[in-house]
Amino acid sequence: MPELPDLVHVQATLAHTVCNLRITEVRVGDPVVLRLMVPGALTDLLRGKCIVRVDRVGQFLRFDLDQDLVLVVNAMLSGRYFVVDSDARTKHKNLVLAVRFESGRELRYDDDTRMGKIYVATAAQTSRIPGFRDLGVDLLSSAFTLEHFRQVFAKRRDQVRQFLLDKTALASIGNAYADEILFAAKLHPKTLCKQLGTGDVDRLYAAIRDTLAWAIGTIEERNQPIEVKVRDFLKVRGRAGKPCLDCNTVIRRVRVGRDDACFCPHCQPSTRKLFVDFSRLPPGDHG
Repeated sequence: MPELPDLVHVQATLAHTVCNLRITEVRVGDPVVLRLMVPGALTDLLRGKCIVRVDRVGQFLRFDLDQDLVLVVNAMLSGRYFVVDSDARTKHKNLVLAVRFESGRELRYDDDTRMGKIYVATAAQTSRIPGFRDLGVDLLSSAFTLEHFRQVFAKRRDQVRQFLLDKTALASIGNAYADEILFAAKLHPKTLCKQLGTGDVDRLYAAIRDTLAWAIGTIEERNQPIEVKVRDFLKVRGRAGKPCLDCNTVIRRVRVGRDDACFCPHCQPSTRKLFVDFSRLPPGDHG
């Protein structure tokens, strides 16, 4: 899925390339992803409208159109955005929605698992979009202070990785950057929040800010097309079975809740007794 650093790049690119363009044609590849909260056919609702603003709100992208119409997209696990020119209008089996502009350029949203959602609403209706109203503090906003983070964290009794993924607390961290943040903070993904002292909490806060800034800067510097998921610079995510870049210990993958987590057993030692002692096992994946 596009995570926060990816979406910063996507939002900036789309704000530069599709804002102030008028929609001349709408194609629906699979309506199962669409959620119309206003009456009318989607093609009629969008045709002739102009995209006036593109914003990122947590894991959502919000497209403000004229005449008080809003598109809010939650890409979930596999949604991807494309901007293509008029000569690249080939059919694609994963196409969900495409809007074509007067210039001939086209904005597409693809989703091969159909898990994402596109909501068509008025601005006043956005609070009714599932998950949109309940988002926690935006991690790139001035509201994400150490004091606020301490207050939110103090209420938690779950594992620290599950806390990071809770979008009602923090908007928003996905699997890849949860792993990277915990590696930067030197915390095992199964550490219980209640086990962390003040210094640990402050270090985790700093790791969130530093990791996201590092990732955003790297993705911005690479400047890849918005459909490309840039992950090759990450230190632990996707590197299970490979040596840690800091200490050369083999990176492990373990199940945490419903998700898998990648971590270094040496740099991120467990603070409690677990079923699996990774320091005594040969390389491999373990749950």
